[in-house]
Amino acid sequence: MLIFILIIEGLIFFILKQIFGVLNTNLEVSSTIIIIINTIVYLFLLTKYAKNKKEYMILFLAYFIRILFLYWDLYGRNIFVLPNSGADSEMYNTFAIQYAQGLDEGQGGLYSIIVGLFYKMYGIQRILAQYVNVVLGIYTIVIVKRILELLKIDEKMKFYLILIVCFLPNSIIISSILIRESTMIFLITLSLFYFIKWWLKGTIPYFILAIILPLIAALFHSGAIAPIIGYVLCYIFYNPAYRKFNFNIRTGALGIGFLIIFFVINTLWGDILFGKFQNVESATDITNKVTSYTKGGSAYLEGLQVSSTTDLILYSPIRMFYFIASPLPWDWRGFNDIFAFVFSGMLYLITYVYAFRALRVKNNVDRNLIIVLLFITICTSLMFAWGVSNAGSALRHREKFIAVYVVLASISIHVLRKNRNLKESRKSI
Repeated sequence: MLIFILIIEGLIFFILKQIFGVLNTNLEVSSTIIIIINTIVYLFLLTKYAKNKKEYMILFLAYFIRILFLYWDLYGRNIFVLPNSGADSEMYNTFAIQYAQGLDEGQGGLYSIIVGLFYKMYGIQRILAQYVNVVLGIYTIVIVKRILELLKIDEKMKFYLILIVCFLPNSIIISSILIRESTMIFLITLSLFYFIKWWLKGTIPYFILAIILPLIAALFHSGAIAPIIGYVLCYIFYNPAYRKFNFNIRTGALGIGFLIIFFVINTLWGDILFGKFQNVESATDITNKVTSYTKGGSAYLEGLQVSSTTDLILYSPIRMFYFIASPLPWDWRGFNDIFAFVFSGMLYLITYVYAFRALRVKNNVDRNLIIVLLFITICTSLMFAWGVSNAGSALRHREKFIAVYVVLASISIHVLRKNRNLKESRKSI
């Protein structure tokens, strides 16, 4: 709803600009007025999104704190620059302005082009461009909430998990600054929502949407395509009607079919969707790419060299661990690193602990879904493990899949609690 209102507001600005030609100077006041109007609308929408007063309050606070961070990023950076803000956000803004003014043809990638088109419609209003990220961040939270409701997660546990998603420091910052991650996180989370709906109902259109959305996200960054690997394998081998994995002639035919589709997509749009993987034909190529990404004070595993496929296999778990958990204690340089580990890396590690513990529970009806979500997280970690070599980038990139980890954690904890309650009830008898 907020997005549609923003589109209408943008059209009004565009028409006024064409008629009066006065909307190319200082637009900070008009931007703030629009945000105030949309905030009032959001307060009314919350009555639909929230089931009770607690949910209403945390969704309101999640929105409000992101607005505060947005304004801090623009007007408080002389005091303190937010993590992940600066180099990339300024680059996107600069190229977006140039694109809006017709000075280049899309330098800075798809995100700069989209922001540039936004500037053409609204005028150069960076505040509103970042506000779109805030809205997408809130939509992401609402979608996670709906997924937990679809899976019938316990109300108390659902509340605490939503609380975590709302107030994870890295999530707040990413959804408040001018970078492409908010769009990608939203698309991947919405993709997971439709995948879960397919998992529960077996409706094909849901699965198609689950595939299309990461493909769109991959236009911003090739790594966003990783969840599709898990989705496709699940579609091939899992039967939603019987809630079990099958291995037969049908699965073989589906596998061949998807390979053909992948070949066609790679042939037609490989340069666009898989740009990050171009020119990688050997272990040495991977090492060269990793080395090029190893920069900054938060760089890790700088001396790790790969010269063969065997090295690639042996070192992948190490790089995956660093990607998931960085900045690790032995690399801490100060409070910021400790803070990042406690409120980011540790949460991802804990999710794996709960998931593997839940897999050990006998008669676990959610075992298959845990396996699939684990496989997706492992695929994403492996894909980014060899493309990220510093903690700052790891923090940003693993946030793309926060919804997958939250859902995996929720199911795993639910299974463990259910098993513990069952054991306690048997003891009492």
